[in-house]
Parts: sequence; structure tokens; C-alpha cells
Amino acid sequence: MRKNHVVCIPMPAQGHIRPMLKLAKLLHFNFGFYVTFINTRYHHQTLFHSHQANSSSSSCNSPIFRFESIPDCGDDPKDIMSVLNSFLDDLLEAPLKELLLKLCSKECNQDLSPTEPPRLPPVTCMVTDVGMSKYTLDVAEEMGIPAVSLETSGACGMMGYLQTRQLLDKGIIPLRDSSYLTNGYLDMAIDWIPSLKGIRLKDMPTFIRTIDQNDKLMNHVMSSEYIALKSQAILINTFDTLEQDVLNELSSFSPNIYPIGPLNLLVNHIPKDDNIIEPTTSCEENIEYIQWLESQEPNSVLYVNFGTLAMLTQEHLVELAWGLANSHQKFIWVVRFNLSIGGSKPLPLEFEEEIKERGILLSWCDQEKVLGHSSIGGFVTHCGWNSMIESISNGVPMICWPLFAEQGTNGWYCCNYLGLGIDMSESTKRDQIERMIKELMEGNKGKDMKKRAIEWRKLAKEAALNLHGSSYANLESVVNNVLLSNDHIVP
Repeated sequence: MRKNHVVCIPMPAQGHIRPMLKLAKLLHFNFGFYVTFINTRYHHQTLFHSHQANSSSSSCNSPIFRFESIPDCGDDPKDIMSVLNSFLDDLLEAPLKELLLKLCSKECNQDLSPTEPPRLPPVTCMVTDVGMSKYTLDVAEEMGIPAVSLETSGACGMMGYLQTRQLLDKGIIPLRDSSYLTNGYLDMAIDWIPSLKGIRLKDMPTFIRTIDQNDKLMNHVMSSEYIALKSQAILINTFDTLEQDVLNELSSFSPNIYPIGPLNLLVNHIPKDDNIIEPTTSCEENIEYIQWLESQEPNSVLYVNFGTLAMLTQEHLVELAWGLANSHQKFIWVVRFNLSIGGSKPLPLEFEEEIKERGILLSWCDQEKVLGHSSIGGFVTHCGWNSMIESISNGVPMICWPLFAEQGTNGWYCCNYLGLGIDMSESTKRDQIERMIKELMEGNKGKDMKKRAIEWRKLAKEAALNLHGSSYANLESVVNNVLLSNDHIVP
């Protein structure tokens, strides 16, 4: 009897872990895979803190869907720069490979914990984050199992990352010195990407903004993308009509690229499964904001959230606050404890007094639930791809304030190709913010954007929810033709 067991390896960041977990659920529920999901210890404890009180993963495991963790590296696992530096120094490589080799070994038909009875068969295939490909794909090859990569950015972001080598070859980067960040150099048009016609250097992923040709981050991102092209398939959390021209052009890099999104729609039909321990939040969910949304008119509330990592200066934070207040729109704003660079300071008391009855400040919310609510009429976003695709699949137009990584590429594509966004990246004074919010929520441009957003939502649902939809068909094809291609029979 065939026992198919997939190991899923996201990058150690929530924006990468959550789409990988959605994909793991789909592989388990729709295709019957056993699953082992690997996190670093800090992220494991953070995501599942209500299910365990220590670093052991056993309390989060089931006979068919298991979570494992590898040790944290770096001085402070809560500090993203510490984690990033340890990642770039390859400190995760040895423990990850040790665990993968043990999972993939033919002798591994018992649980990794000596106190547990035998549980899972040996691993028969792998899904790895593109950013982890340099640590994982060679292990898959060594063990003779098929491997696919998950690109957690969109196709436009991937296209941006794949331009790094050409930018280096043309001498456009590295920058000569830091003054090139402000002297207009970044306004240069990048005119050799037909599917992103009109894009500028400033809209490309921010990792290229370095004066050092040996910059570790730039070179890691570049090498990871090119290594991932060697995997047997690259899955992207997008859908064909959303980025058709970009996907067509990406086929020149690899013919094995498959849009399988929006993942948030694909998992909507999956019933609750007691075999899968759901991630928890760092705080108890306050359901009062959902009750408040229920009391609001359709399309009347603006949602503001900058994800889990993006940070604003304190000046920008205050300007945004007063832009929201002066717009006189109703809103929900997620203000993380670490949203401000250098540590958050309390927002002015007069601001909180001004927004009473029409503004709600939260430290966390269920974003998918909020974006799917009928009262939400717009979204101020940092343009992380998870946020973008969730907004698009729920028919919510956006105000785009990209901050780092490929967010600028995402925001540019949203505003210039999809017609779903207003660009706030260079308009960060309170009066400019106020005007943009009013335009989105009340103006003719906002109404036109809402119509387009509803059309994109319909196309997203056709791709993900229709039995013959392109995204579902692509995932099924990769499962049958790649992940199940290894004739691994366990008696």
C-alpha cells in the first residue's frame, strides 16, 4: 500500500509559514498525504503556544499531520534582523539537513521522539519555500524524492527577483554610494521586461539597494530564486488571469511554474479536522470588532494593517493616524506593538479622543475574516503578497504603502496593471493620506476600483473554487505528475 508523506519547509517568518500551512492542509485533505511541517522552535512555539508549554512538538502532533522544529539560531529569535543574519550565515543549514535526512531515511518509520509509538512512514516528497531551496533541494535529490518549491510572492515579485542578475550584468547595481537612494537614480525605467512595462528601479525588490556587490541578502535572494528554478515544479499563490502576461514571461525561466491560488479560497471548503492543530495568535482574539463590523453599512469601513514585519517611522505613524482621523471615515487599524521603528510610542490622546465611535485600534485581528466582511470597503496595506491576494480574492480595493522586499513591485502592479490600488508610497503627509482615503471610500475613482475588485474576486473564485478551475487543476497536476511520481511503497 502506498503511503505518501510530504515534508513542508517554510522560511522562518509568519508571512511564509501561513501559505505553506494552507498548502499542507490541501495536500492532506484533498490528496490524502501524511504531513510533517517544519518550523524553527520560536515560530513553532509562537504559532502553537496554546497547545504546548515547552519546545517539544509532541503535543501538536497527530498520527497523520505532525509538526517538528529545529533549533533557533541567532542571539534573539524574536528580533527579525538577528534571525535574518543567522539565516544568511547558513546557521540553519546543518540542523535542517540533519532532520530532513532522518525523516527521509528508510529506517524512519517510527516517531522521532523515543517516547512515542511508530507514527509516520518515511518521507516520499518535499515542498520547500523558494527561500529555503539552497538548503533543501540537494537533500531531496540525495534521498531520491521529488521536490517542488512554493513561491510565496506573486508572479510579479518573482519576476522582480529574477532580474537581479541582469541588473548586475548591466552595471545598474550595486549603487555607487548611498546618495543614489535619494538623487533620482531609482527613477530609472527598467525597459526589458515586457510583462512589467513601465516599471522603475524603485519598484523592484528592495534587496538590490546596496552598494556592495557581495551583499549577503541580495545574493541569497538571487541564488535562492535560481536554485528553485531547478525544482520539478514551482507553485505560486496567484491565479492565471491575475498575472497572465507575467506568468507567460516566467515560462522562459522555467516551463514548470504553476499558479495555484488564491490559497485562502482553496482552503475555505476544508472542514475542521481534529488531526490538524490550528495556529493560535499571540493574544486572545477580541470578537468585539467583528460585532462592530456587523453593525456597519456595506463598504463603509476602511481596514488598515501592515502585516507582521513591516515598520513605519514614528513620524509616518503619526501622519497616518491624523490622516485617518481627518478623513472622518470609519476604520479598523491593527497597531502592532512593534509597528514603529525604534519602539512604538503611544498615539496622541487627542487622536484617540477624535476617533471615538468611528475608529477601532487593535493589536491583532483575523485578517481573512475582516477582509471577507461585507462592511469593509477598502484596505490600507504594505502590499505583502498574502495581504494583496487576500484583498483581491475578497473584492477589496487598496491604498498601497509598500515598505520592503517585493512589496513595491506588488504595489506597482496593483496600481498600474490591475487598477485596484492608489499609490501612497510617496504621499505620506496627513493631508495627502486624508485625500487618498476619501477618494477610495467616497470618490469616483474608488467606485471604479470597487467594480474592478468585484470582477477580480469573481475570476479568483473561478480559478480556485470551480472543480475545473485553473488553480485547482494545476495543483492536482503537480500532485499527480510530480509529488506522486516517486514509487515509494511501504508494506
